[in-house]
Amino acid sequence: MPSKRLTLAQEGLVWEIAMEHFGPERLLQIVVELWGAFEFLEHVTVDHLSTDTLNCQVLNILKIAQDRVGAFVPLREATPSVVTLYSRHASDLADGLIARLPMSQLTHKFKGDRIGDEFGI
Repeated sequence: MPSKRLTLAQEGLVWEIAMEHFGPERLLQIVVELWGAFEFLEHVTVDHLSTDTLNCQVLNILKIAQDRVGAFVPLREATPSVVTLYSRHASDLADGLIARLPMSQLTHKFKGDRIGDEFGI
């Protein structure tokens, strides 16, 4: 899906919807599947996802998935309440979740984004 960068609050909402819909085990499977397919580019921006925008369970799922796919950002220290990942990966994960969620679970904005992406707009 072409990326339309979401705000951290919007990404947090996507994660909440996905957690509610898929449950923790299935969400972890989806995140590992998505994240494992991403390219690792050099010299890119990083995001720090934390409990400020995500619930603890989602943050733990991201930490487990990050460990499973080896998607660590070099030269960044691990912090218990923060997941550091490439900004592009954070955006692509949110886009991937939007693409996999049923339309009935999406907000109006996310439905519009998904339809636009499906039609290449």
